[in-house]
Amino acid sequence: MAVSSIEIPVRFAETDAMGIVHHSNYVIWFEAGRVALMADAGIPYTDIAAGGNHFAVTSLQVDYRLPAHFGETVRLMTTVGALRSRQIVFHYVLAGQDGRALATGSTEHMCVDLANRTARIPAPVAAVLQAFAER
Repeated sequence: MAVSSIEIPVRFAETDAMGIVHHSNYVIWFEAGRVALMADAGIPYTDIAAGGNHFAVTSLQVDYRLPAHFGETVRLMTTVGALRSRQIVFHYVLAGQDGRALATGSTEHMCVDLANRTARIPAPVAAVLQAFAER
């Protein structure tokens, strides 16, 4: 299973009054991980959108394990969990500088066209994502 990995420097603006990364930022980081995975696979998300499709989020799940703090650099690892004709699932592991899991999660997405109607994932896109997942 191929993994796309990015490093994220934790910015002060992402923390709350306790000095801990606010939980909402993990969702933004997951999006950055998805975009990076598609680029790593060879099909940038901008190409998918330019082709008339988007991956609408239909489900989001996050398990918070340990806090991240300002000044740290965290690593987000993203994988393709499932790929169906109209749906894709991504899995995430966010690790701290010591390698311990700070959070894990997943998102489910439905392929939609520009009118937000459910659509099949275009065959070339599905093939590239499937090939990446099987590396």
